[in-house]
Amino acid sequence: MELQVEPTILVGFCLVLVRATAWTMICPPFNAPSIPVRVRVALSVAMSFLLAERVGEQVGDLGTAALVGALFSQILAGLLLGFFVFALFSAVQMAGEVLDLQVGFSMGAVLDPLSGNNSTPLGRFHQLLGIAILFAINGHVIVARAFIRSVEQAPLGDINVDNALASLTGLLGTLLMAAIEIALPLLTALFCAELALGFLGKAAPQLNILVIGFALKSIITFMLLGATLVLLPESVESLLGRAVRLGLGIFAG
Repeated sequence: MELQVEPTILVGFCLVLVRATAWTMICPPFNAPSIPVRVRVALSVAMSFLLAERVGEQVGDLGTAALVGALFSQILAGLLLGFFVFALFSAVQMAGEVLDLQVGFSMGAVLDPLSGNNSTPLGRFHQLLGIAILFAINGHVIVARAFIRSVEQAPLGDINVDNALASLTGLLGTLLMAAIEIALPLLTALFCAELALGFLGKAAPQLNILVIGFALKSIITFMLLGATLVLLPESVESLLGRAVRLGLGIFAG
């Protein structure tokens, strides 16, 4: 018994597999080291089976040069789509790192065994909480649907350069704005504490403001952190929507 497979479908499967593999390497939450490699591979293969015929229909030239060019286009498309989600999702961790810097917890940065990078306490806490919220709001389903939609929109990975540059520019502004918005309530409280400590230092120069300030800012942070985290699910959902829109906007089609 011989299994007959159309060459175009096989080529389409390979192209989608390359694109999906590049996408899962960088796109949250699938890029987390805690997710086994076999799960990522299974997800990439499943999506490749689903979209192979659609991509194969768009393949006109089966020559070596054309296929190599198509592979590079698919890798770039997958990395860019995943990068938009990764960058905006990093705003959550960045907000925690900004708070660590203001309070003084950044001096306690330790090696994160999951990412392999140095991570501050509040930054790592925000990152883990953001991933948990992402799963709770079915964010993994949303990003998977965004990948499928990107393949339907640009089966061969065609990228509109003008749109890509505009989206990358908007990405930077959105990233910084989102990080500040998430950390703003606590930053405001810490700024007021800094002012109060400054006046106290002028009124009583014999006091050790450095020691008192660290204790006071730590207490303020832990007291208000729970109240600010209530707003984090809405922020994560909003960031995810922006990331998907910006990522899909770079494709021609």
